[in-house]
Amino acid sequence: MIRRESDEGWTLITQPSHAFLSSRIMDFWGNEDFETIVPRDEVMLAIREHDCGWEETDSVADLNPKNGYPRSFMEMRPESQLEIWSECFEKHAGEYPYACALIALHFSELNERTISRNPNNKAAVSLREKIREFLRLSLEIRIGDESLNGYLPADIQTNLRFLQVGDIISLGLCHGSRSVTIPDVPINYLGDTVEIALSSEDGLNYTICPNPFSQDSLHFDISGRKLGKKSFGAQEELKEAFHSAGLETFGFSISSGAEGRNVA
Repeated sequence: MIRRESDEGWTLITQPSHAFLSSRIMDFWGNEDFETIVPRDEVMLAIREHDCGWEETDSVADLNPKNGYPRSFMEMRPESQLEIWSECFEKHAGEYPYACALIALHFSELNERTISRNPNNKAAVSLREKIREFLRLSLEIRIGDESLNGYLPADIQTNLRFLQVGDIISLGLCHGSRSVTIPDVPINYLGDTVEIALSSEDGLNYTICPNPFSQDSLHFDISGRKLGKKSFGAQEELKEAFHSAGLETFGFSISSGAEGRNVA
């Protein structure tokens, strides 16, 4: 669950809704300066479905006992998070192996951060091996003990970055971030990249520079459950508030900044 703070409490946005927003955003990727995404259907499916494993978890709100807030996706119990990540890349694997390989690579990077913090985390180490075996089968790439990037073809690294860029932009919008800087954004499949910056004064209307999209102004919306308070004393209280909460819809815009599409 994504927690967007308001004056009264929180608006809770599900991870699958955020992933769908990221695909709507990346659907406009490409112009005279930024190469379009290839293979489009598979990469766009990966972007759209990269958080599909959160659907059941996000159907309810879970209390974080440390602060009484609804638990965000960044506060999940490690063992639960690892199970969800597995489901994200396994759910469509039979039908879309390339797309699911990109999703597995996305969560591999997050999992490696978990291992770096705690090398003895057995669940994370087990997930590392599961992901690597999955990639051997889906991409026919044999991976050793070093970083995955050294074993990945350049086009796969680029398409993984497209998934990550869409994820970052969508998360920024969902959280109402006032400033988002994204390094290493692909310009093409030759390895050329640029840094992109988004800024907003109200957490709804954003400028982007340089603009990687096919249009100079884009408009999106997303809905979440609006809670009238921030802190809850018990899980049952949060559960009741969540199921009785009304929907709140946010309308976003992304427009070209002062330099427009200029990547120089």
